[in-house]
Amino acid sequence: MSFNKHTALPQADYLCKKIKELLFKTAVVFDDEKVQKLAELVILLCKWNKALNLTSIKDPDDMVVLHILDSAVISPLLTGKNIADVGTGAGFPGLVLAILNPDKHFTLIDSVAKKLSFVKSASVQLKLENVTLINDRCENIKPLVPFDCIVSRAFAPLGRMVEWCIHLLDDKGIFIAMKANLEDSEIKEIPLFVKIKKIEELNVPTLNAERKAVFIEKAE
Repeated sequence: MSFNKHTALPQADYLCKKIKELLFKTAVVFDDEKVQKLAELVILLCKWNKALNLTSIKDPDDMVVLHILDSAVISPLLTGKNIADVGTGAGFPGLVLAILNPDKHFTLIDSVAKKLSFVKSASVQLKLENVTLINDRCENIKPLVPFDCIVSRAFAPLGRMVEWCIHLLDDKGIFIAMKANLEDSEIKEIPLFVKIKKIEELNVPTLNAERKAVFIEKAE
């Protein structure tokens, strides 16, 4: 370990090595520049977290797995160019996906201003020109152009998420809900105006916990 977890910030070289080793175990496409930005994102999160308590995850090693990798694994599953991250919190998965996909545009949505203040600062420092922020509840937003794809690290049961967010989605778009624990009851409560296209297992290296991606589309 190249740093004291309790007193110092993690070293970029250490984080780059760890992130790269884990990404090699996934289907995520990356290069050294993207890995460097992901490492910088962890360092920024560590700095800001001390003052704003953005995440309950304090250990940088855990941040790499639970924030960076947990977000990155859905990168190969994205569709379209215009993507929304609903309930982005401190920028996950949105910031990670924006780093990995500079050819796509990401709108990061959250109602908590202090978290978006971090996301805004991180976007500037990481020179992410493909990120837009909206500080509001998703049900209040009326996009000029519907999104090709919506992603979310599920902040509520699936049925509620769909009711709050589906108006943001293009008629042919896909809503990808990332779930840690998917109950059959959640699936049964999904509104009739949408349907589940598929459910995929997500493999997050070194994470001994269930992760699934639920692909939801508008019913015809």
